[in-house]
Amino acid sequence: MHIIKSVMYKTHLNLIVLFFLALLFNSCDHKSLSLSLAPIFSDHMVLQQKTKVVFWGKSNPNEKVIINGSWGRSSSVNADDDGFWELYLLTPKAGGPYNVEVTDINNSILLRDVLIGEVWLASGQSNMEWRLNQCNDCIDNQDQEISNANYNQIRFFNHPLDLSGKMIDSQKWKIVTPKNASERDDLYGVKGFSAAGYFFARELHKELNVPIGIIGSSWGGTRVEAWTSRKKLSELTSFKLPSLNKKNISIEDYDNIKKSYKRFNDSIANLNELKYGFKTFELPIQPNKEPLLESWRNLNLDDEDYSKFDFDDSKWQSWVNKYHDSAYASLGSRFENIFNPNDFLLNNGTIWLRTKINIQNVDSDFELIYEDGADDSDQTYFNGKLIGNTISWSKERRYTIKKSNLKIGENILAIRLTDTDGPGGFNGKIILKNAKNKLEIPIDQFKFIHHAFFINGQFIVHGFNHAELLETSKFLNENIFRGIRIGGPNEYSVLYDRILSNIIPFSIKGTIWYQGESNTINFKDYQTLFSGMIEDWREAWGYDFPFYYAQLAPFPREGTLGIREAQRETLLSTWNTGMAVLMDIGEEDDIHPHNKQDVGKRLALLALEKQYGFDYISSGPIYRSHQTNGNYLTVDFSSKGSGLDFIGDIHEFEIAGKDNVFHQANAKIVDNKVRLNSKNVINPKHVRYGWKNWTYGSLINKEGLPASSFTTMD
Repeated sequence: MHIIKSVMYKTHLNLIVLFFLALLFNSCDHKSLSLSLAPIFSDHMVLQQKTKVVFWGKSNPNEKVIINGSWGRSSSVNADDDGFWELYLLTPKAGGPYNVEVTDINNSILLRDVLIGEVWLASGQSNMEWRLNQCNDCIDNQDQEISNANYNQIRFFNHPLDLSGKMIDSQKWKIVTPKNASERDDLYGVKGFSAAGYFFARELHKELNVPIGIIGSSWGGTRVEAWTSRKKLSELTSFKLPSLNKKNISIEDYDNIKKSYKRFNDSIANLNELKYGFKTFELPIQPNKEPLLESWRNLNLDDEDYSKFDFDDSKWQSWVNKYHDSAYASLGSRFENIFNPNDFLLNNGTIWLRTKINIQNVDSDFELIYEDGADDSDQTYFNGKLIGNTISWSKERRYTIKKSNLKIGENILAIRLTDTDGPGGFNGKIILKNAKNKLEIPIDQFKFIHHAFFINGQFIVHGFNHAELLETSKFLNENIFRGIRIGGPNEYSVLYDRILSNIIPFSIKGTIWYQGESNTINFKDYQTLFSGMIEDWREAWGYDFPFYYAQLAPFPREGTLGIREAQRETLLSTWNTGMAVLMDIGEEDDIHPHNKQDVGKRLALLALEKQYGFDYISSGPIYRSHQTNGNYLTVDFSSKGSGLDFIGDIHEFEIAGKDNVFHQANAKIVDNKVRLNSKNVINPKHVRYGWKNWTYGSLINKEGLPASSFTTMD
C-alpha cells in the first residue's frame, strides 16, 4: 500500500512538473515570436559604412529593444503601442565580418558575417532583373563571367517577384560565388542575381576595395507607375488614387483599394458604352501575377462565332503589309505591319485571323507550329475545336491536331491573338506538318479583323470594320476613356506598396535603375512620371540619395526614342542624377542587350566620379548648345573628355531650316565641336542626332563613352 501511494505521489509530482514545463515552454515559444526583424536583415548582409543605419522590426508593445554591433556600437528604443520599433546604429568605416545582436527582455537574434561597405539599390524591369545565367548565351562571355564570379565581399539581396508578401520572409543575403551566379532565373526571381547589378558592384569593389551590397528589386515588363506611390501618382496624373497613411498595409486595406479601382473602372466602362457603344470586358487575374491560362480559354469577348468552321469571314480584311517592322524584317506577321507602329491603341489588343487549308491526307495527326512564339496570347482553333491556348510572347507553340479533327479538302484555322503591351504578332513562320508533309502558311493567306482594344488590363470591344477603325483611331487615341490596371505587377503603385515598402528605409548609398521599355506606349508622360518617381523615393527614404540610370539602348519598338529623350530631359531637370548612355550596345533583334558589362561599368563610372571623388570621365557627350554660321551649324557638347571622336562613317546627324524639315547632314569635328551642313538646307536652324528608335551611336568621346540622342526642336 505504501509502495502504491509512493508511486501515485511521484506520478502526480511528475505530472505537475511536466505541466509547468509545458507552460514554460509554450510561454518561451510565444515570446520568441514576439521579437522579429524585417526580412531584409539576415546573415551575410552588407550595411552602409560611416552612417546611422536604420533597423526595424516588431516586439511586444512598449518593450525595450537593444541592438549591439560587434564593432562596439549599440542603440536602444522602446516599441510603440502596436509593437513596432525602429532605431539607428552607427556604423564604422568599411570592414568586417561583424556580428549584430538584437535583444529584448526575453529574446535574442544574432546576425553573423555582417560586412560594412557600400550599399546600392538596383531596380527596374527585365534588363536590370536579367541574371548572369538568364538563359544560354544571354550575356557576353557568359560562361567565363559565371566561373569568375567569386567575390566574398560582394553580396546580393533579391526581393522575390511576389505580391503576397510571404516569400520575402525566407529570403536571405547571398555571397557572390560561381554556384550562386550559375543559378537560372526562376519564376519568383529568388535565384541568381542581376548581371548589370553585379558588373556595377564589381567595378565599385575593384576601385574602392570595400564590401559592396546590392539590393535587387526588379520586375520584368513593369511600368514606372507601378513603382510610384499613390500619393505621388495623384500629384502627377489626373487620377486621385486612394492613399493610406499607414506603415503596415493589410490585405483588407488592399482589398479596399482594389474596390475603389473597380468602381472607377466601372464608371469608365459606362462612359465608353454611353458615348461610343463600346463594351468592356475584364480578364480575371491571379492575386500574385498574371491571368490564369483557364481565364484566357474561357474569355468571351462576344466573339465565340469567329472560331466556328462555317463562320462567314467574307467581310474581313485581307492581310496586306503597309508598314515595316525592322525588328522582324524577314517577316510580315506583326500587328505593326498592318497598323501604324505609332498607333498604340490599334497595336495593343485582340485580332482574329482565319484561313482555309486544303488537306487531302487525313491518315495521321498534324502539328501546328508558331516558330519563335506568338506575342502575347493566342487561342487557336482548328475546324472549330480549341487546339492550343498559350500566354507567352516568346514561347514556340506546338499544337497537335488530331486526325479525327481533320477534313478531306477544306479546313479552317482560326486564331485569336492578343497583344497586351509593346509589339505584337507572330515572331516566326506558321508551319503545319505531319510525318510526310510540311506546309508553311503565309501570313497573307489570312483574313483578319481587329476586335478589341486592350487598355490597362481591360478589353474594349469596338465593333468597327477595318476602314472605320482606321478612320477613327486618331480621335479615339485622344478621347477614349481609360481605366486603371487592377491586379498583377503593373497595377498602379503595387510594386511601391508590396516590394519597395519591404526595403524602405534600409540605409543605402544610392540607386541604379534600368527601365522604360514598358512605358514606350506613354513616352510623352515619362519624363514627368520618372522624375516624380525619383522624388517620391527620396521622400520615402528621407534624403536625396544619388540616382543613376541606364538610358534605353536603341531598339526598333515605337516609343523607344521618346523614352530616351525623356530620360535625357530628366538628367537636365532632376538633381543628383546621372545617365549611362547605351547608344552603342543596342541589338536590333533583342530588347535585352547581351552587353551587360558596359551597362554596369558605365553606371559605376557615374558613382565613382560623382560620389567617390575619382577623377574619371563618367559620361559621353551631352548636347550643350549650337550656333549657325551661314549654311553651317556647329554643335557643342559637355562631357567631351579628352575630345570628340566618331566611330565609322555614318554619323546620324540631321539639320533643318525654317521649314523644320530635317535632312541628313555631313558631319566633321572641328575645334572639338561638330560642324554640320547639308546641300538641302540653307541657313540651318535645328539639329538632331540619333533621332530614330533603332540606330547606332557613332559620336563618342575619346574615353569611348557614346553621346546621347537629342533634338533641338520641341
